Amino acid sequence: METELKSITAVIGSLDKGIRILEYLIAQERPVRQHELVSVFEMDKSSVLRFLNTLENHSLVERGPDKSYRPGSKLEFWAKNLRSTNTLALRARPFLRTLAMQTGQTAHLAVLRDNGVVLLDVMPSDNAVGVRQTPGDWEPLYCSAVGKAILAFLPPVEQQTAIERIAFRELTPKTLSAPHLLRSELQVAIKERVAFDDAENNPLISCVASPVLDLYGYPTASVGISYVTAIFPTGPRAQRHFISAVHATADAFSRALTQPCPAHLQGGDQIRS
Repeated sequence: METELKSITAVIGSLDKGIRILEYLIAQERPVRQHELVSVFEMDKSSVLRFLNTLENHSLVERGPDKSYRPGSKLEFWAKNLRSTNTLALRARPFLRTLAMQTGQTAHLAVLRDNGVVLLDVMPSDNAVGVRQTPGDWEPLYCSAVGKAILAFLPPVEQQTAIERIAFRELTPKTLSAPHLLRSELQVAIKERVAFDDAENNPLISCVASPVLDLYGYPTASVGISYVTAIFPTGPRAQRHFISAVHATADAFSRALTQPCPAHLQGGDQIRS
């Protein structure tokens, strides 16, 4: 039991030191020289320099002409991105709640992240049988409805780049296994403003999703539902009620995002669950 507790509480020492150095730089609100860090953290000069070089390589710290260090631009980018995504999720919540009630299925909001999509928020339904998902879940672009809904509406060059980066894997017998198959389905998604996952990512789960578009038609996010495949064996394309509800929800949320953000939702420090 003692061995198990030690493994659970173990930390990566070098990462811990690097984070503490970064926190110190942020807390000082002034440029900090290397010798100060050597003294504060009781480390040798070369070790401190390696930490600083690593942080600088990731734009987490910046070195001035006088060889002093201050927090880097990447921190501001992270902070802005966090506030933006948190605000987006909070604004989507009433729409997701309504969608979950209308369909009796799990509703979710997804955004593009690298070569996939991440669920920003999830709204479970009151159904006894439903799909369990959590915010932070990652989905592939090519075999998830929320991923296809975003991918279909990306500008051509951005879409092409995203498709070229996909490592197609047949996760189920229905998974799209080649770029030309994906492109063909994306063309249909553009016409219908809806995308499907017909048990392509998980044989037990199917999904329907629609894009959330900004004023210029760019896919800011996607809204969708997931349901247990066996309950509706005719497939997601036959579920007209689901399609209509998802499409209407995405359109309503798209329109809402063109309006000014309510004051109580502005600023990351005001976000509440």
